[in-house]
Amino acid sequence: MKNKLKNIPEVGKYYHFWDDGKVSNSRHYICKCERIITPEEAKNIIVKVPEWDYRNNTTEFVDISLYNHWLQEKRNCKWIYRDETDYFVEASCPTYDDNNLWFVRTKEGGWFSMNIQSSWQSGYLDIDEEILNGIIKEYDINRDIWGDDVVNDMIKKYKIIKYYLLKY
Repeated sequence: MKNKLKNIPEVGKYYHFWDDGKVSNSRHYICKCERIITPEEAKNIIVKVPEWDYRNNTTEFVDISLYNHWLQEKRNCKWIYRDETDYFVEASCPTYDDNNLWFVRTKEGGWFSMNIQSSWQSGYLDIDEEILNGIIKEYDINRDIWGDDVVNDMIKKYKIIKYYLLKY
């Protein structure tokens, strides 16, 4: 059974990004959707991908089409990426990486980025704010453990971020 596909991001809007798909304050970034392309268009975009040379213990960059890189990533990370993707989403996240990120569909129908210019570019794009809303709910549920001051500060922080995103 296939999972329902999540919404498609909108070009020019800001979204939450969770580095490596791990949800914590230190893994939280804000990304801006720069463009959305089809798989057919991805075949014509060349990206530089790090390739490890085991004999010389070095990394060199090789050119590959974005589409073919996705095929490799999908083969290497079968538990993350869906067999088909309807779009490739490019996003900028300068506080995370100088290079733009490229997202494709996950098994669950969401968006996960691929390691392209570096080996640390993977993470989850929270289009529908499911993760953000889950964090706020989690803080509220655990008020008795963390205390009102901590919970109120964290909820306030995330609501400010949420307001900021809605504004743009």
